[in-house]
Amino acid sequence: MMTKVPFKTMLLLLLLTTATRAICANIAQYNRTALFLQDHLGDGFSKIGSRVYYRGKEIPNANAGSFQFLGSGYAKDTWKVYFRGAIITDASPSTFQFLGDGYASDAWRVYFYGKPLSNATASSFKVLGNGYSKDPWKAYYLGKEINGANASSFENLGRGYAKDNWSSYYRGEKNDKFEGPNTQPLGGQYTKDNWSVFYKNQKVEEASASTFEYLDDGYAKDAWNLFYRGVKVEGGSPNSFKLIGNGYAADPWVVYYEGVKVKGASPSTFKALGGGYAKDSWAVFYRGQELKGAGASTFEYLDNGYARDAYTKFYRGEKLD
Repeated sequence: MMTKVPFKTMLLLLLLTTATRAICANIAQYNRTALFLQDHLGDGFSKIGSRVYYRGKEIPNANAGSFQFLGSGYAKDTWKVYFRGAIITDASPSTFQFLGDGYASDAWRVYFYGKPLSNATASSFKVLGNGYSKDPWKAYYLGKEINGANASSFENLGRGYAKDNWSSYYRGEKNDKFEGPNTQPLGGQYTKDNWSVFYKNQKVEEASASTFEYLDDGYAKDAWNLFYRGVKVEGGSPNSFKLIGNGYAADPWVVYYEGVKVKGASPSTFKALGGGYAKDSWAVFYRGQELKGAGASTFEYLDNGYARDAYTKFYRGEKLD
């Protein structure tokens, strides 16, 4: 037996359903509008109307009208300075400035990623790059004082290396592997002094410092030997060696991939295609290994790991069905 529902009740339910749908639509529209009006400042900071947020969490009492993002997690408004959304206690907004490399300063203090550096002189503080910095009396690496460094002659050399008039340094530590301050960066993580060559601060055995030079792509040579990422390439001819690209190189007799001989490759016709692929007149190679079944005459690299010949497609050196 069907129960009759009074007309007024049905009308009330219909009105409630319509009202609920309207409210949900308004909320969705508000959220879309808020997202559209959101002002992304950088590094997770944003503003919506009169509120400021860091990674979606509101920063209490931040002044949206004067709020500005400075860089590397730093921001400020008229009254406070912030690092990654947290207030930097006692920092002066009116004189606060971002210096670069994680460093910042106000009229009285220097900061590294939001933490004050004890006894650093803000007025004469300099950022040198690669984590190094100094004032007239001290040198620093990643915000920590470098013990014994001479600030007046201290300079950043790049790749983690630095020097003053008496010593060499690597990643903020005195580098006893070098004889005095004669560190010379060469590129590709290679450096040398008057007597030795180093790769990532490890001595390269059998390398001649006086004739050593960095080529590119991890390869280097001296008058007698070839090297790849600090390791001697056995049998390589430095006088006739040439770079091909994408980790490949050759002399008149051998092709190399990342310092290892590529078996069966012809140096005279060998060329790199990109994405680890290469070929000569007879064969195709992927990261130094022959790609069996690929037709060299029609093989071409496409993009993002894909390649093809006249009959087959490949992805990262594997045939695709």
